[in-house]
Amino acid sequence: MSAVSHSFHPNLLDQVASYVRRSRSLASMLPSLVLSGLITLVITAVMHAMWSGATEGFFGAWLESWLTAWPIAFPVTYLVGPTLFRLAARAPAVAVPMPVRRHPGLAFDDIHNASERVTARNGLTALRGLKPNPDFSAV
Repeated sequence: MSAVSHSFHPNLLDQVASYVRRSRSLASMLPSLVLSGLITLVITAVMHAMWSGATEGFFGAWLESWLTAWPIAFPVTYLVGPTLFRLAARAPAVAVPMPVRRHPGLAFDDIHNASERVTARNGLTALRGLKPNPDFSAV
């Protein structure tokens, strides 16, 4: 009989198991797998470089710590990620004031006025709105 008892949080383990079973496919795990793998890869590399520098056994020690950190980070990312995304979506957006433009570009009125001037200078009539339907009955 094992000395480890699962009586500490049986409800939590049941919730985790049911969440994983409800997953439609392994494709739903892919974003969490890639994100947790990339983040732990970078963080363990930076931390090992800070702690021990570029020593002779750097790559092996870094790979060992990464392979230890990733299996811990992936389930946390997979289980907590959707809740955090929902909370972030509910957070109010911070209003960022638009910068004042020193040299304004062309507005719709500028383009409209320029079009009218060119049309009048060339003796043409501007057709605003729908163009008339040509009569093809004589063809």
